[in-house]
Amino acid sequence: MGCIIIVMRKIEDARKVGALLGKRGFRPDLLCTSAAEALSESSRRESGFIICGSRLPDMGFLEFRDCLPGAFRLVILSKNIMSDDYPSDAVKLSLPLKIVDLTAVLVKELTVFGNPGKEKQSPRSTRSIEEKRYIDRAKLLLMEKKGMSEPDAYRYIQKSSMDNSYSMVETAQMIILMNN
Repeated sequence: MGCIIIVMRKIEDARKVGALLGKRGFRPDLLCTSAAEALSESSRRESGFIICGSRLPDMGFLEFRDCLPGAFRLVILSKNIMSDDYPSDAVKLSLPLKIVDLTAVLVKELTVFGNPGKEKQSPRSTRSIEEKRYIDRAKLLLMEKKGMSEPDAYRYIQKSSMDNSYSMVETAQMIILMNN
């Protein structure tokens, strides 16, 4: 997984978001209060996420996005997610923040793209061992918590993924996150 950088005007806000992510198994690599710090760290990394508040103290969002390495995904937390100040390719989440929404974005980006910025994999590609483990773990959770048989748990994941337009791996990861 790429790195996670959190940029907020107040370091206390960055710590709060970082703590929420930590409870869901995501460890932020840097908490900072300026776009310059985030750009400095991102230049040393291959890929990742930059989660930021509605305003950056030292530059505008469009300039910031243009300076980011290509494999970084920008996630903006704002009360006014419809603002024209935000890049159209950024993920925008409304405040007050629901940690489920933020973790779902991270999980989706990681499973769909492998790493942020990489191209989408072919739908016919075979699953990696790690992806199979996610599905198996989700099946076990469903079997334990809901008393399902293994084939029923697999069909549940399959049907849920089709109903919600997610891959089976994404659905499995969401089931795991919701049951932790």
